Amino acid sequence: MSLRQRLFISHTIVIVISLLVLSVALVILLIDYQQRLTVRELSFVATTVVRSLRLANVIDNADKVMERIASAGQAQGIQVMLLDSEGTVLRDSGFDAQTSMVGRKLDLARRLVAAGATAANTARDNAVAGSYIDGTRRRWIFVAVDLRPNIDTSNWIAIARPFLSGPIISLQGESLALPFVEAGAVALLFAAVLAALVARSIARPIQKVAQGANAIAQGKYDQRVALSGPSEFKQLADDFNQMATRVQNSQKMERDFVANVSHELKTPLTSIKGFAQAIQDGAVSDPASTQSAARIINDESERLTRLVTALLDSARLETGEVRMDFRSVAVNDVVGACLAKFAPRAKRNGIMLAGNLIDTPMIQADGDRLAQVFTNLLDNAIKHTLEGGRVNIENRSVPASKTQPAGVEYSVSDSGKGIPAADLPRIFERFYQVDKARAQTDDNSHTGTGLGLAICKQIIEAHHGAISAQSVLGIGTRISVWLPVSQPA
Repeated sequence: MSLRQRLFISHTIVIVISLLVLSVALVILLIDYQQRLTVRELSFVATTVVRSLRLANVIDNADKVMERIASAGQAQGIQVMLLDSEGTVLRDSGFDAQTSMVGRKLDLARRLVAAGATAANTARDNAVAGSYIDGTRRRWIFVAVDLRPNIDTSNWIAIARPFLSGPIISLQGESLALPFVEAGAVALLFAAVLAALVARSIARPIQKVAQGANAIAQGKYDQRVALSGPSEFKQLADDFNQMATRVQNSQKMERDFVANVSHELKTPLTSIKGFAQAIQDGAVSDPASTQSAARIINDESERLTRLVTALLDSARLETGEVRMDFRSVAVNDVVGACLAKFAPRAKRNGIMLAGNLIDTPMIQADGDRLAQVFTNLLDNAIKHTLEGGRVNIENRSVPASKTQPAGVEYSVSDSGKGIPAADLPRIFERFYQVDKARAQTDDNSHTGTGLGLAICKQIIEAHHGAISAQSVLGIGTRISVWLPVSQPA
């Protein structure tokens, strides 16, 4: 069953239940209203009859009382009863034995709907209202009026009428069953149309997202969903579009990664194979040529080893197989050791290497992995800085904020050529190199792997930190590393 069908059915069920509850409540209210209306009518008749009896001065003669009111009661379809002071029926105008109430007792103490009559008449005539069930199991509403309100042993006159609420509600004699059914049918029709429209409006954006996801599953990574509908659906569509963009970028990075790995492996393998074939064929026979060929083969083998090691390291960091040895680390000591290691190389290349470090708190980190990060950052900075340039590393403490905890930030900046703005967002991708010529080592013997910054990013993220880059062409590049003081448990 589709989502639209489920929504339609659920909305229809809710509306039908609401209509049923409303109908039951309306029926209850109408029954109560009909009952009050009956009491009001009977109260008027009863008080009028009693007043006429009082005016005729026959209230003490039971025969004359019944003679005066019985014929009128039968003509109007009501039952008239003469009660004693305890509520026992002495005489009645019952139509037959089953409706006769002679000998039975009516409850004159329980007021069913005392407000049925006007307050003035009820108080003056001492009238009460109630109900009883006759021999045919039919319910009657009665109003009884005391003939002599000031005498405890006075008789009562009761006027009763069948209360025909039953399953078919009527009002002023008109049946409401058909109007109820017609109104319910019209309401249900409109409810079904409304449920269909609501279900469609809810299901359509989700269906578009589902269609887009299906297209992406089939390899169509350029699929995007229009931002339409309620805010929640717009958010869902926006999240889907962001996911699709990331998937598309991930697929592109995967293709680039395969191409870059193939290229990086092909070059040293070609050199190794070529010189090995030359030695095997005897093309390199003198000791000097043989030594040169062997040195090249060894250098290319080391290059392959570094590449494979870097790839394995990156893969393990990405999958979480490498566990960080977190302990209290003075990052200034780690950076100082890296500066000392690169000082001779910077001096040899005519580059000023400086560290402007202030005291920062100890942090929970893996010191060896941080040394790997700063080694790579300083290596890149010196590599891409011309003679007479400057490489600087500085730090600062970062207080806690609403978005991140307290931490420390270290920045490595150089005065090199800079990185084009188009390439800057991708420098932390594996094998991405802005310029192959810029990836050479200090002796210009072979190129780097293009994995250094990618591994740095993975290490910093494993520390729950962040790494970012800013660069201006012709001025230089600045790489910033932020690390939290304490690691999450």
